[in-house]
Amino acid sequence: MAANLDYAYDQYLKIHEARAVPAIGRFKEKLKNSSFAYGRFTVPAFYKAYFVTPKQQHLLKRAAATFSQILNKTARLYFEETQLRSHFRLSPEAEELVQIDPGYSQHVVFSRFDALLEGESLKLLEFNCDAPAGAAYADQMEAAFLSEELVWPFAEEHHLAASERVQSILSTLLSVYEEFGGYETPQIAIVDWRHARTAAEFEHMKSHFESKGYKTTIADPRELQYKGGKLYHKGFRVHLIYRRVIFDELLERLDEVQDLLRAYKDKAVCVVNPLRSRLAASKSIFSLLTTPEFDRFFTENENAMKRQHLPWTRCLSDAEDFYGHRKVFLIDFLKDEKDTIVLKPSGSSHGARRVHIGRETPDGDWNAVVDKALKEEDWVIQEQVSVPAMTVPDVVNQKLDFIYKKYNFNMLVFGGKYAGGFVRLSDESVINVATGGGLMPALWSDVAPEHFGA
Repeated sequence: MAANLDYAYDQYLKIHEARAVPAIGRFKEKLKNSSFAYGRFTVPAFYKAYFVTPKQQHLLKRAAATFSQILNKTARLYFEETQLRSHFRLSPEAEELVQIDPGYSQHVVFSRFDALLEGESLKLLEFNCDAPAGAAYADQMEAAFLSEELVWPFAEEHHLAASERVQSILSTLLSVYEEFGGYETPQIAIVDWRHARTAAEFEHMKSHFESKGYKTTIADPRELQYKGGKLYHKGFRVHLIYRRVIFDELLERLDEVQDLLRAYKDKAVCVVNPLRSRLAASKSIFSLLTTPEFDRFFTENENAMKRQHLPWTRCLSDAEDFYGHRKVFLIDFLKDEKDTIVLKPSGSSHGARRVHIGRETPDGDWNAVVDKALKEEDWVIQEQVSVPAMTVPDVVNQKLDFIYKKYNFNMLVFGGKYAGGFVRLSDESVINVATGGGLMPALWSDVAPEHFGA
């Protein structure tokens, strides 16, 4: 049986071990630069890519388009079905912000679906629809990997195709700006706090946007000034904002960002993602999407995709009956089902540090997490999905070695379309760059798997 491309790549490195060992060291050094920083750290990278097959590419494109429709529809339900509003768990201040009409139709423009992809099994664990990160890091890593002399013959033989993720961001921004009614060539502001750990991404994007003829600034939202019906950053007129500042953090500093909010309310500036994207960003909407009584709001195809690709999820606060409408005592359920469930806060800005996998958490710690979750209530229970692992090349004692890492697949979905992806890897099942993981670009091949040589 023909080997797959992942195996073929490992074999290729083994055949060229004498060149691979120094190349891996040089590659890691090459990435130790400021454009590849996450805060004070260099994002760990591996001398490999995740190879997406044509069948997987088709699946990813289909899932991106369908779940983009589902998320936009779910956000619309907030406005159209007032009895469902409690499912979104918004404070009065947050409700006020999502009520602001952004001046265009999509509620979610940029998203990143954090998924587990193994073969043709795809499970979506989280929708990052607020201010998703990672596109520029993936582009840079991909460029670095494909520029490796040792990689060239392999990439050429297997028709590996790069993704232009940052260019997709720009194209999507411009298309939304056009729908918004913008007619001047827009001057763009990438907006996040001054000391955001992903600042390296912003620099890379700024330079790409400017290379395409769009003047760009990187702005802290507190530095924006609204005067005479126009928004400025230090004298620089802003028509279009690529919002990277997280909704919940804006909420905490409302009094400091009033100029930005006034300009947004007056439609003096086009802001993407709109603040309404927060409606699709909470993990609690998985409960709405996986509860059959809400299927009536979705098409047959959307319901089929939900059943196939979403793990069963319930909010703790309204979790009275679970499997097959069988009433359970919640504490007993959380303890009895420990090995099959995950507990996590439903907020969109908690990151991976507070995700607790039952089967990997000692009983005493699990009981403490259950107590905390029951007190706070704003948590979700999710069916646990096994995290796949893959081999990555490493150098041990000047010899080529392969180590296993767990990984998740991050689908970038811009304007309803799949815009490429990347993989995060870790020794832990809860995978996050902020908690010591690493990154790898996703490259796809237009060659059918049966043509992959060993």
